[in-house]
Amino acid sequence: MMKHENEELQHPTGSQPSANEESFEEQASVHTGAEESSPAEGSLEQELEQTKQLAEKWQRQAEQHRELYLRALADLENYRRRARKEKEEVAKYAVVPFLEKLLPVLDNFERALDAADQSEDARMLQEGIEMVYRQFLNVLSETGLTMIETEGKPFNPHEHNAVMQVETDHMAPGMVVEELQAGYRYLDRVIRPSMVKVSQ
Repeated sequence: MMKHENEELQHPTGSQPSANEESFEEQASVHTGAEESSPAEGSLEQELEQTKQLAEKWQRQAEQHRELYLRALADLENYRRRARKEKEEVAKYAVVPFLEKLLPVLDNFERALDAADQSEDARMLQEGIEMVYRQFLNVLSETGLTMIETEGKPFNPHEHNAVMQVETDHMAPGMVVEELQAGYRYLDRVIRPSMVKVSQ
């Protein structure tokens, strides 16, 4: 009987742990779990810091690009202003080269008039006027203005203005017989048709 009671009081190997032992294991387990979560929190903080740095980098670049855009916009506006002013200047003074070429013609007209005052020879006056006339035509030709050919040419309604039809034996019908007023062409555009007589 005593032997049986002593056996009940002893704790053989493999028996259940005590309450204190269970409490110690739970605390160890909780402590171990806390240590395992620390690396994850550190990784999140590192990613957050990297994201902040990246956002700051993109913001700096955006500010730089905005500054470059505003500078380019200002340069473009200045260029447009200069181009508009230059265009106005060109349009305003485009006729100057032509006028410079006409000045010698005016000089020769003055010389011809002076010569006519000092001489009664009509032949000299005629020659002087013809010389100035040819010079004037040359200046006009250099600028692109040319006379339209008429007499002996087929009638062209785009270049000739027929005001009269005449009968003639030495020309076929539809030919320009006589020019009554000269016509002119500027480059490839007729600015005034010739006034002509046309054969029937």
